Amino acid sequence: MKKFALIILVLLACSGGPGPKDAVFEFIDAVKTSDSLRVIQLLDIDAYVKSLMVEMSPEDSARALTEHRAMTIQSLLGDGNVRRRWMSSLIVVNKEMVAGDSAEVEVSFVDQRAGHQLYTIMLLSKQPDKTWKITYFR
Repeated sequence: MKKFALIILVLLACSGGPGPKDAVFEFIDAVKTSDSLRVIQLLDIDAYVKSLMVEMSPEDSARALTEHRAMTIQSLLGDGNVRRRWMSSLIVVNKEMVAGDSAEVEVSFVDQRAGHQLYTIMLLSKQPDKTWKITYFR
């Protein structure tokens, strides 16, 4: 067991740190445990909110950005609608595709009671410190 742990540590050290898929696993765990600090660390909230916004004036854009930041974080924590949905789903993290400083990770949310599946792709961006942040999820 110690050899296995050592091999994993060596592989992580050689790979330059956790990859996009690791960030997705950690983000899902942070949402499921309602860990606000980790959610904020793993989510590029401004990039996420901007990806959802339509063209508008700079004043409206600044106001909408502020409002949507709070709504997004609330949806991921406590009794938020995204967290509730994720808690009742079987979440399957599939393959990752990395292209430079951007990555996509396939994720499926399976609602076993309703019998349907949501297939989506989480988008990530590599940060200057070599970590990955979520820029889009569904």
